[in-house]
Amino acid sequence: MSTVPVTPQPAVSAPAPEAGVPGQAPASVRSAGPRGRRLWLAGVCLLGVLALLAVLGPLAGSPYTIHTASLDANGLPAGVGSGGHLLGTDSIGRDMLARSLYGLRATLIIALVANVTSVGLGALVGLVAGFYQGWLGQCLMRLVDVFLSIPTVLSGLALASIVGRGTTGIIVVVTALYWAWTARLVHGETVRLRNRGYVEAALAHGVSRHTALRRHVLPHLSTLLLNVAALNGAAVVVVGAGLSYLGAGIQPPTPELGNMLADGSDSMTYAPHTLIVPLVLIIATVLAFVLIAEGLNRRNPLSERRSWLDA
Repeated sequence: MSTVPVTPQPAVSAPAPEAGVPGQAPASVRSAGPRGRRLWLAGVCLLGVLALLAVLGPLAGSPYTIHTASLDANGLPAGVGSGGHLLGTDSIGRDMLARSLYGLRATLIIALVANVTSVGLGALVGLVAGFYQGWLGQCLMRLVDVFLSIPTVLSGLALASIVGRGTTGIIVVVTALYWAWTARLVHGETVRLRNRGYVEAALAHGVSRHTALRRHVLPHLSTLLLNVAALNGAAVVVVGAGLSYLGAGIQPPTPELGNMLADGSDSMTYAPHTLIVPLVLIIATVLAFVLIAEGLNRRNPLSERRSWLDA
């Protein structure tokens, strides 16, 4: 009996993953760069516009002049666009545009100076404690733990009563509140880099610890420090305005977005623009710093963090 030969069928295998082009990053990594660049550019442009408005504040007039003619027969302030005032007047007749721009200037100055001092101090402590370690590193990190365990609002109010109110006082308070967070983050990253093979090899070949720290560790912390500085800027704006809102920051009649927010909350029922204007400026400033931080994070191809800005 003859048999019919059976042709063997080729085995069905799973489709092979798409091979990438040698020397070219995956598509997800390549797309992270343009997205991050757009977010970063949007944040920088928004912050630049706010800074330009703050610089041009004197062109809007004096924030202390009381325009009695802007009050009606019942003593109510002028609304937005009425009485020759673009953003109206506050409850006693002061121009809201002038006060908002001067208040924005004070907020940006506090955010810039306090951010530089807090990030600089925290980075220095985190670098020294993470790289040199030993008893000095242990003492520094225990000090960081003490500052991190103190509630932010309560410690801010207590420090404000000690160092005094005003621009200098609020900068000192915000610096004292936020340097420890930066120190903790920088310490963890420094310890990770300290244990890398190229750092240990450099130390084994006689390179001084100071040189190894400057050449092999500090350059790798640049992205982290930029992200921390951007996010810290947003937090500094909120905390600084919050302290002024509670009466522990810059005091009236000097305009600052926080104390303007407090004044606006008292007159919200009959003059809502006195609350909305400083609130919008605070939100815009915080959003600018958040966009810069998110853009910097997305420009890092090794970052896997997702956020509410992901599509």
